[in-house]
Amino acid sequence: MTTLQEFYQLQSSISLIFDRMGITQEISSDLSLNEFTPQERNQLSLLIEKFAFYFEEIRQKPTSIEEILDQRLLIRLGNFYYNQGDLSQAIEYYNLSILVKENEWAYFNSAVILKLQEKLEISYEKFDQSIKLKPDFPQAFRNQAEILFQQGNREKALIKLIKSQQLNPNDPETNKLLADYYIEDGEKKEALKYLKAIHHQDSDVIQKIEELERKESLLRRISDRIRNR
Repeated sequence: MTTLQEFYQLQSSISLIFDRMGITQEISSDLSLNEFTPQERNQLSLLIEKFAFYFEEIRQKPTSIEEILDQRLLIRLGNFYYNQGDLSQAIEYYNLSILVKENEWAYFNSAVILKLQEKLEISYEKFDQSIKLKPDFPQAFRNQAEILFQQGNREKALIKLIKSQQLNPNDPETNKLLADYYIEDGEKKEALKYLKAIHHQDSDVIQKIEELERKESLLRRISDRIRNR
């Protein structure tokens, strides 16, 4: 039989490996196990298997799961499985994390997966739940905007995007979406403002800025000629 102390130690060991891997509570697509040796990968797999086995054993005891489980580790386990492509297992860990303690990242990460699966209505609601727990959650607002765009609700999407941009002014994804919105509406000056807010070298963004500036310059010259007649 596994003691609670052994289970706590097991959770701590997995957390330490996740620290080294850079697995946080936020989903990351950059995670790679290639930097680990085959022995290290096998060790991690064994620890996670033990965790699942021991949890099933311990949960039969008269102890509440809030007392035995590290809620943040559950989210990170979900992110690990997300990266491995096992979305159902990832969702399972996010749901377990919510059972331990309702939290914004478990809702947010679940919503990301549901969005990938084109379950847009449920995904939107999950993002809403994450925002209720964390009102200053720019990623959640941006994802809701993307869903609204897919559903054809551009006006409401714009409101969500502006909120996201106010919370995180330098987020490239939000600023690109805002720029695309205003380019589509023919509002080049507004589009330029958001493109120039992106603080990184991106050839596509630079090309868009140059193209819009050329058009703006041409419009100014035409306007000046008309006024001077």
